[in-house]
Amino acid sequence: MPIETITKAGRRRYRWTFERVIEDRRVRKAKLLPAGISAKQADELGRKWDAETYALHTGVTKSVVTIGDCVLAHVTDKSATWKDGRKRILILEKWGPEFATQDANDLHAWSIRFVGYLRASVDHHGRPKRPLSDAAIRNVLAYIRAAIKHAHKIGRLDVDQTARMVIPPVNNERHHYPQRKEMLEIARACKHREVRAAIRIAFYSGMRRGEILRAKVTQLGYSLDDTKNGRPRIVPVHPRVAVLARRVRFTLTVKQFEEAWKRARNAAGYPDTKFHDLRHGAASEMINAGIDLFTVGGVLGHKSVVSTKRYSHLVTDRLADAVGRIGQKRKEPQNPV
Repeated sequence: MPIETITKAGRRRYRWTFERVIEDRRVRKAKLLPAGISAKQADELGRKWDAETYALHTGVTKSVVTIGDCVLAHVTDKSATWKDGRKRILILEKWGPEFATQDANDLHAWSIRFVGYLRASVDHHGRPKRPLSDAAIRNVLAYIRAAIKHAHKIGRLDVDQTARMVIPPVNNERHHYPQRKEMLEIARACKHREVRAAIRIAFYSGMRRGEILRAKVTQLGYSLDDTKNGRPRIVPVHPRVAVLARRVRFTLTVKQFEEAWKRARNAAGYPDTKFHDLRHGAASEMINAGIDLFTVGGVLGHKSVVSTKRYSHLVTDRLADAVGRIGQKRKEPQNPV
């Protein structure tokens, strides 16, 4: 049988094997099938790969490199260096049946169908499924695009066709900028001590949630050995959270954190505020206090000024207020009687 059942990482998976003598040559091939497919789908895929392999080695057809081949090569070669490796692999496995057999040189029409399916609220069998936001869809396609580019780089593909992929645009230029009043109301509504501390620290440091949970407190400030941009950095401790920095140690899981945060923001009357918005609030406070964008980017840990430019409209708003004051009569201080 070309399809056999194996156990990988505690999960049942199917593996396709091909072993035949074709024109006096022994041909051996094996491939792990995408996770989540049924036995019937595995048999159909196995027969298809059998036919393609036989045709290839008899000179009937040219080899087709699939997106699944590209993803497998990328995971094998590069996953050890990915910071988000586990998350990325789980996402690729989840959507693997949608791209495993797709020709990596025919991406335009496939990407349109794939995006439509990710946005849909039902699966191929009419069962309800959770539609993905355009931002989440972009992440999935970014993982796939990176795999195809890697396959081209190592010579598996003659041409990089990723420019033909249709990827939904996402406008992340403007954000919600919570002010101190909103931050304090959410913090006061929070019943979890560690999350309550993290809310204040995020607003007074601009650190991300993950950075807050793993930062080490030193004499110089919050020390981050590993950040999103790959560079270590020190974030000074604001006097208003100095006591929290010394006393609070974070032990909760990300799931516990998210649950406590959502309860707090809902109780405070801000159901749409995200924890990451507190980082934007910190940037807004610094800019409104007259800090230049370069320095703000340094505090936030931006590797490129492009990331900091998303706050440029705040500078423009502040300059417009300054220009509006031109010509206004200055109020002279009154002498005390």
